Amino acid sequence: MRRFPASPPLAALLLALAGCHGQGGAQPAAEVPAEPGSVSRVATVPKGVEIKGKLVAAYSWRDSAGDNLLVLGEAHEDRASDETESSRLYAAQYRVDAGRPKRLWALNDGVNQCLFDASAEFDLPAVSFPILGRDGARAVALAYRQTCTSDVSPNEYKLILRAGKDKFGLRGADRYDVRNRDQKTGEVEGLPLPADCSADAQRDLLRREGGSLFEPPLPGCYQNETDFAKAPPAYLEYMKKQWFKRMRELDQAWLDGQTA
Repeated sequence: MRRFPASPPLAALLLALAGCHGQGGAQPAAEVPAEPGSVSRVATVPKGVEIKGKLVAAYSWRDSAGDNLLVLGEAHEDRASDETESSRLYAAQYRVDAGRPKRLWALNDGVNQCLFDASAEFDLPAVSFPILGRDGARAVALAYRQTCTSDVSPNEYKLILRAGKDKFGLRGADRYDVRNRDQKTGEVEGLPLPADCSADAQRDLLRREGGSLFEPPLPGCYQNETDFAKAPPAYLEYMKKQWFKRMRELDQAWLDGQTA
């Protein structure tokens, strides 16, 4: 399963206030972060926080709403007697008051009973905590990829925004195995990364490239923006910026991996 490097762990204000336990039992509390309101990557979570599968990342922060915690878990089931395998993802945000966590929302997704190769994993470099409103509360933006396939091809990719209990998302495909570098000449071949995911822009790109094995939504594009029809304009603006930024990074990482 492909992995991307996570950011270095930071100290956690939340863990200095509450008793902590990890997957293997009690752990010492972390130090208080120097900057109030900053987001900290933490290694353990308070008692009472549910984690499905393996804890792959946890983040804590304090904002106008109080002390918050985000946990991300992954679980992979090897091939079963019915010759299928499954990969599951779990995310949840908690508000922590006096060491007592209360879950605000949870996300469950993944691939079930796949007859080929099942994969589902969070894209940790895409996790962010923007302040998009005037109330000073942080939203949570997280991304993940998943697939059930027997070949090398783009993965289904989702960028999800949680603002309180409201959920919005951009859903499409990543850039895995879209462009390739000729090992002799160094030239890059394959469908360029779209800069605009509107239907007209995608058709224009295919026309300029003389056709492609792919059809809209093209790799690196999301399907539509319907989730944001009634959302504040700042939400979609932020998410589109994040989507294309991450697609550029993934596209370049794939090309760099061919010459490593």
